Amino acid sequence: MQSPRPALVPSARVFREAGKPARPLPVPFGRRARSVLDPVRRGAMIGVRAAVGMWPLTAVLLMAAALLIAAGHVASP
Repeated sequence: MQSPRPALVPSARVFREAGKPARPLPVPFGRRARSVLDPVRRGAMIGVRAAVGMWPLTAVLLMAAALLIAAGHVASP
């Protein structure tokens, strides 16, 4: 029985086509998109959790924003 250790250790290989190094395989678009969106999604979730966790402050800020918007609509012709 072979040890699983050699299968886990990556090895560097250089393939050449016509004397030039070959291009690596392209990464699928879905995987690239997920790698870009994962940190954004994680940050958005942290923001939502913070807003829900501090709900009294969030409610006061939303009320202040609503009053500012209402004051702007009342003052407009």
